[in-house]
Amino acid sequence: MIESLYIAESGMNAQQSLIDIISNNIANSATPGFKKSQANFVDLIYSSANLNQQSSLNNNESIRGAGVHVGSVTQDFSVGSIKQTNNPFDIAIQGDGFIEVELQNGELGYTRAGRLRVNNDSVLVTVEGLKLSSNIQVPVDTQALHINSKGQVFAEIDGESQRLELGQIELTKFINNSGLITAGNNVYLASADSGAAIYGTAGELGFGEILQGFSEISNVSMTEEMVNLMLAQRGYQLNARLIQVSDQLLETINNLRR
Repeated sequence: MIESLYIAESGMNAQQSLIDIISNNIANSATPGFKKSQANFVDLIYSSANLNQQSSLNNNESIRGAGVHVGSVTQDFSVGSIKQTNNPFDIAIQGDGFIEVELQNGELGYTRAGRLRVNNDSVLVTVEGLKLSSNIQVPVDTQALHINSKGQVFAEIDGESQRLELGQIELTKFINNSGLITAGNNVYLASADSGAAIYGTAGELGFGEILQGFSEISNVSMTEEMVNLMLAQRGYQLNARLIQVSDQLLETINNLRR
């Protein structure tokens, strides 16, 4: 009977973690390029012969359930809807790929939030101030900026009849996107699980095309998140009810002994 209390407690903790994840998804539903998180639940087991160690399923010891916990939290990297903004500094990747940026500590990060601007050093950076690894310099007398589907950046210079090519935004991709580490500000870091970055040109070899004047919105479905939230709430309530019922049964047993 005591076991049921701990099992229900693990269920409540797991549902609370799920609610936190859903809340974060909903809060970022309007964040460009945001990728929703998903909780992966796993069951807990223990051996009746040893409560402190997880026993092997190959022996003859009795195995009992001991609740649930969140085994991992993964990102869903499915492409979000593309929204037209008509802002020449907004770019969206229609398909697979990330934009490589340089972090403040010198590490390389990867993002799909293609909202750009020109900083005080006339360098093309993200709105958070992270410089693109392609290091594109924008002349101060630029009248208009053009980015084609392959990521080539051109500038219309005041007094010049032809566009000046400034560089190219190269894309990257990974063997396992789920292995990327979240670094905040819609930036991800490579890891041993994700594999090393694979570089390529937009529109070629499986990389998506770059669309100027568009922005990728988050892949969060408000309807799906609200349904998940209701299910998580019901799961929490059921586990709380289980604790209440277990307590009532323990009280009844205790009274019988008197």
